[in-house]
Amino acid sequence: MNTRISLTGRVVLAAAILLSGACSPTATGEVRGVMSGEEGAQDGYPSHLFADGWSVRFTKYLVAVGDFVLTSDSGETHAASRHVLVDLQKGDVALAHLTGLAAGRWNVGFAVRPPDDFTELPDSNVSAEDLARVRSHGYSYWLEGEAVKVGTGVYRFSFGFPVNARMENCINGVDGTQGIVVPENSTAEAEITLHAEHMFYDRLGTHRGVQLRFEPFAATAGPDKVITSEGLATQQLLDLRGMQGEELLDSEGKPVVYEPGAYGVKTLWEFVSQSIVDQAHLNGGGVCAVSPL
Repeated sequence: MNTRISLTGRVVLAAAILLSGACSPTATGEVRGVMSGEEGAQDGYPSHLFADGWSVRFTKYLVAVGDFVLTSDSGETHAASRHVLVDLQKGDVALAHLTGLAAGRWNVGFAVRPPDDFTELPDSNVSAEDLARVRSHGYSYWLEGEAVKVGTGVYRFSFGFPVNARMENCINGVDGTQGIVVPENSTAEAEITLHAEHMFYDRLGTHRGVQLRFEPFAATAGPDKVITSEGLATQQLLDLRGMQGEELLDSEGKPVVYEPGAYGVKTLWEFVSQSIVDQAHLNGGGVCAVSPL
């Protein structure tokens, strides 16, 4: 009798232990999403970085971004539906704070798209007038700035870009792995990093071997030294012109060549518009897959 009770007790105890283990809480952590234009958006680019001796600085770098989503390998998702218009020239901006995430690896996704009725202005760096401008034109980027070259002068520019794309399956720029790892009882940082220098690249579809150039931009300006999208549209990639309307040559006297890669762009405006699309990365230089919305 005692043996049978003892055996039953052991069975009950084992079942209780197994049940207790099955119901134990999953280790969780948090993710803070931020956005940065790094030093480029805030401080500009000095002349030694440009193949043609120009320097560039932004006075405004507006970006409409949001729809931040984390996805696990099992398909579980955690999302922050917030969409904001921010000015990265003024500094980094907080985007999202997701809690209760199972510790482990998560894929990262977000969208760069024009503002809508629910777009927020998270701080005073962006005015209601700025929001109205980009929304009425369907822009997700609005950039203003100036470029300088010794002996040539100061040129000003303002451009709007109607990018409408989702970035997903991002590689982590810190270690080259997929997405981010949420630590147990701690917080992971997911930084959407914008490389503002993309618009001055002379190659599309690669970061290798690119040079930054501004002379083709400046050559389209009128007497007021203002550069516009309409002006860039007159600059033909197969017949690039210099400041005096002459053939545009590099420092070695060779024709300047822009390489469009697989893209069928023909003008400098089309080239720059395409280069802007994939300038948003994860944690520095982590490349994301880009799909249209």
